[in-house]
Amino acid sequence: MKKILLFLFITPLTVVKLMAQSPADMEFVPKGSICAGLGYNYDSWNHYWEGDTLRINGNVGTVTHQTIFAGASIGLIDRLNLIVMVPYVTSNTSQGTLNGQNGFSDISINVKGKFAEWKLGSGHFKLGGNVGFSTPLSSYLVDFAPMSLGLGTTNLLYRQLVSYKLEKGWYADARAAYTFRSNVSSIHRGGFYYDNGDAYYTDEVDVPNVFDWSLAAGFSNSRFLAEASFTNSNCTSGTDIRTWEPGFPTNETNFSVIQGRFDYYFKNPHGLNFSMKTGYTVAGRNVGQSWYGNISVNYLFPVWGKKSQEAKPVK
Repeated sequence: MKKILLFLFITPLTVVKLMAQSPADMEFVPKGSICAGLGYNYDSWNHYWEGDTLRINGNVGTVTHQTIFAGASIGLIDRLNLIVMVPYVTSNTSQGTLNGQNGFSDISINVKGKFAEWKLGSGHFKLGGNVGFSTPLSSYLVDFAPMSLGLGTTNLLYRQLVSYKLEKGWYADARAAYTFRSNVSSIHRGGFYYDNGDAYYTDEVDVPNVFDWSLAAGFSNSRFLAEASFTNSNCTSGTDIRTWEPGFPTNETNFSVIQGRFDYYFKNPHGLNFSMKTGYTVAGRNVGQSWYGNISVNYLFPVWGKKSQEAKPVK
């Protein structure tokens, strides 16, 4: 049987950042309004890091994950948003005999808040954070790299947000998050697996937690937002992929990604927003050397309370 590679563990992180107002930025939907969105994400790689060795495997060729997602950001108050996202993922390889997978991946629910804001020099300094929860929506195959639709874990995270924005529109953000992952108890190896030189007679797998941070800089006004960012993610433990073997949930998956983002806020119709992003994995360990791009269309509209007068979220 032909060997398979690893699932692209970066995928869940990119999906969570598709909407114009994401858990990782300091933009907020106004009180009493909802920003609903639909989008598409394309993720592709044909090289991967086995440990710290960059490899290519002709048995799978190019691995792609395509995601269609729907989500909404709800303005509970001006400084507190509830963000919900649901992705539907399709995976494929360009070569070999592996069958592609498709289905719902992990629902994510985040509560994002702004804790404090004060004027500093010619701009404003802001502190915020978000608490996040995600869990699988379907019983997808977890131990089926690289075609798996997700990790199969239930996750809890806290993300700290720091932002400084000049009155003329330029801003800089710093973000850091820690994600607690549950064990996986649904691998398909008959209650036995071999990992890091040891044999385990169980179908429950310990999945490492993750710490990630990012820096971003950009410009925003009432009509558009443009941003460049760098993200680094590291597992707190884990093993390397065995030589020419499939990836496994216990693997230490580290990566560094550069990303560009552009949002446009239409004057007419009022409240319509278009967002697009692209990113590339510049370094990694036990992950694919991925390129991804996504687009989304979002619409902000008032639901209760005082009607929103802005065509874009507050920042």
